[in-house]
Amino acid sequence: MKKILFALFVVSLFTFQAFAQADSIKNYPLKDYVAPDIRYRLLNLGSALQLGGSDIKSETERSGNAFSTNVNLYYYEYENLTNYQGTTNASLNTSYNTQWGKTDSVKDSYTSPRVSLSSLSQSRFYNKNGTFWGIHGDIRYSFSARSDKNGEEKQNAQLHHLAITPYVSFGNGRIEPVESARTAMDILLALQKYNRLAQIPDKTMIDSLSRVANRITWKRFFDYRYKYIYQLEELDNALQNMDLVDTADIIYFANLNDIWAFARTYNRGSGVRYEGGIIPDLSFTSNEYKDSNPQNYERKFKNNNYGIFGFFSLRRMKPISYAWQSDIMLDLSFGYEGNTGKEEISTGDDKDWSSSYLKALLNTGWQFGFYPNTRTYAGITPYAAVSFVGEQGTSENTFGLSTGFWFNSYYYVSPRLRLAMDASFYYSDKFDYSIPSLFWDNFTEARVNRSFRGSNYELAKGFAYSFSFTLRYAIL
Repeated sequence: MKKILFALFVVSLFTFQAFAQADSIKNYPLKDYVAPDIRYRLLNLGSALQLGGSDIKSETERSGNAFSTNVNLYYYEYENLTNYQGTTNASLNTSYNTQWGKTDSVKDSYTSPRVSLSSLSQSRFYNKNGTFWGIHGDIRYSFSARSDKNGEEKQNAQLHHLAITPYVSFGNGRIEPVESARTAMDILLALQKYNRLAQIPDKTMIDSLSRVANRITWKRFFDYRYKYIYQLEELDNALQNMDLVDTADIIYFANLNDIWAFARTYNRGSGVRYEGGIIPDLSFTSNEYKDSNPQNYERKFKNNNYGIFGFFSLRRMKPISYAWQSDIMLDLSFGYEGNTGKEEISTGDDKDWSSSYLKALLNTGWQFGFYPNTRTYAGITPYAAVSFVGEQGTSENTFGLSTGFWFNSYYYVSPRLRLAMDASFYYSDKFDYSIPSLFWDNFTEARVNRSFRGSNYELAKGFAYSFSFTLRYAIL
């Protein structure tokens, strides 16, 4: 009987220790994680050149040539410092396409140059007491032209569009990125699962490994293969120096490689941020069209939008635990918007217009996510938004509504069986998407409002939904 009791005690102690290891790792306080200083920049330049031609003889003789080229410049910057947080995405894209040829004795040609510039940035400068001031910007410019010639007939068109939306803000609080801490936890859990963890890591050890993961993630390399080798070396050195590795064999290295290379990185953060400020909103559109047939038809169109808005924003991102995440968002915008335009047509049907509006938008959402391991996740995001538009000089006031939810999930049952499900539902009734709100981290359809800015776009009453379910099973 004593031997049985002793055996049960040993098994219980072993089981307790095994679960204590897992618990000690998973109980790491993600919500308290503070990321180290990060400075990361990249600037990439790309181009392409194509040339082709043909000479076809049949009932109709056709010969032609085509030439196209493009140049793309992309800049990305991410900084997370004690006194600064900022992100910039900027790109410049240019292209030129031309074709020329002859059908029988009639010559034809086509040319089309295009230029697009975009810059989306947010910058917050922090004081020691946690308050900050920020300047953010959404700048977009596009130019396109087209010239067609077929015999004596000519057509020319060109379009310019410029939109500038700077955000000036003041606030308190910050959101800390916690993805690297979760990656460190996943590495340690994988080593623990395959008995390659030499000791139970404490909070300090997980902090240290998290900082290494953060640093090597944002290390700039020009060859990804060299970067990947460097990253694995740095992770191995950190684990070995903290005496966390029981046996540095192929199982250890395979698991380290698996987590670092293939474990999904979820967008998770921690903290609360209150922010308010003003949004000047400007956009200009110019369009010209000429056609030699009929009778040298010509059309010129110009439209200007301008406005000034105030806003208040609340962001709360909370890692409840290793697996659970709860995020809340609230945006309130209110202000004035004006619009002037002119259309000139060679036929004499000229038009002028002007209008002004008082507008407001309240946008709220909640995002709840479940990330139990590196292969399984589920998230649901319900939201609700209301808009108000009052046209000055009239008694017309329009209230709009947009509400719905997204749900997406992926369940890794086994190496053979995997399930995925996505569902969404949207309902909208006269909702105005042209009202500017914070353009980052938005949960609602208002994040696409830039596509409709300047058009006083309102969606009619209606709803839409989608659902998909996927099952994959490897029979052989």
